[in-house]
Amino acid sequence: MTARSAAPALRARSRWRAHALSGLVGAAVLSAVLSAPALAANCPGTYDGRGRVAGLEPGGDLRLADGIVLRLAGLSLAGASGEPALRAALEEIALERDIEFATAGKDRYGRLVGIVRLSGHAATLQDELLARGIAAARPEKDVLGCMPAWLDRERPARDAKLGIWAELPLDARGIAAIRAREGRFTIVAGRVRSVGNGRRVDYLNFGPVWRQDMTGRLEKPARIALEARGTTLAELAGRHVAMRGTVLEAGGPAFDIVWAEQIEWSGAATGTRQAGER
Repeated sequence: MTARSAAPALRARSRWRAHALSGLVGAAVLSAVLSAPALAANCPGTYDGRGRVAGLEPGGDLRLADGIVLRLAGLSLAGASGEPALRAALEEIALERDIEFATAGKDRYGRLVGIVRLSGHAATLQDELLARGIAAARPEKDVLGCMPAWLDRERPARDAKLGIWAELPLDARGIAAIRAREGRFTIVAGRVRSVGNGRRVDYLNFGPVWRQDMTGRLEKPARIALEARGTTLAELAGRHVAMRGTVLEAGGPAFDIVWAEQIEWSGAATGTRQAGER
């Protein structure tokens, strides 16, 4: 990728500013989860909600006996073909059971979002589904503080390629496979070939041509969080990086990195170059 001025690239991409949700590396290598600013990193822990699971909605939402639809916060199938396993697990674990939940607000569809556990139990449904490889941890605004523990819970399953991890992460060089998940949350991993700096958005480039290759677009809050941990964007060049986010089309496929929790990285840099402004 050659150096470019920031303005043309930003104009070309400005309509694709979607807010995403993200990192995957094996436990055999050094990995680091990059934390967002402390004021955003909360993990709800007050289980003051009560209900009984009367049924399951498409996508794994819980329908309670009082009619409330409850979405499990911080989980996603990440575009993998795991919905039958998710439904079977929830039928086994939660159907016709009394639950407690810590509320993380409502989503744009009006569903209650929460961290859920069976009444009288310490482990959450999130913990169980992540440990089985049935779902991946998904960064969300109101549960960012839960991400370190959730990544730990999912790591054995992803290292063993259980469940959805048989398909994930997608190789950052596999453009067709990534594009096939446009508009959906997924996980992509590969070596960062170069980094680019714009006036408002910085870039992690996974290939030589940004108009066709995978790109991570770091917005200011994510960059600030990265720097607060003593790591600059330039230090990610050459490293194996995994990103969690919603696939959007911006010339090539891209993620908008809104929170540093969308990124995991490992290893030492391996001979890449840093691009200039683009």
